Amino acid sequence: MDAYPVVKQFARTLRNLDAVLDKAAKHAEARKFDVNNFFGARLYPDMLPFAFQVRNSCDTAKSAAAFLTGKEAPKHEDSEKTVPELRERIAKCVAYLDTFTPADFAGVKPDAMIKLPNRPGKGIPAAEYLYARQIPNFFFHVTTAYNLLRHGGVEIGKSDYLGPLGFVDL
Repeated sequence: MDAYPVVKQFARTLRNLDAVLDKAAKHAEARKFDVNNFFGARLYPDMLPFAFQVRNSCDTAKSAAAFLTGKEAPKHEDSEKTVPELRERIAKCVAYLDTFTPADFAGVKPDAMIKLPNRPGKGIPAAEYLYARQIPNFFFHVTTAYNLLRHGGVEIGKSDYLGPLGFVDL
């Protein structure tokens, strides 16, 4: 099971999320309001806020890499109180993800059991963990963060979400 490209995509998407947060800061500055107003933004009252969406995107990505390889993931205390601090968290997570190489995932078998800390006594096969849990969860939270900023008036589009693509002339 080659999870390395997935981890690389997680890092790429987090970089794109950071670029979107930069646009949000510029948007707020141009309109003379505090970018941290987005921190608690929600689309609906029972929804977890913007800060959670960013934190969970990072946590999902680093947990996937760590649990699949048996490495220790860095711990974050969820103590960020500003958008710049969320951006620092993204940077730390990307730096961690960038330490992985294809060799780190070479021994991962699809049916290897992954033990989840929030489900004591339970496990999930590595392939199901990655493809049915971590990938959808990661993109759910990144997309929700993006949508909250878009809903808040930040001028972003699909190309911001996708980031730069390697188009070439044929």
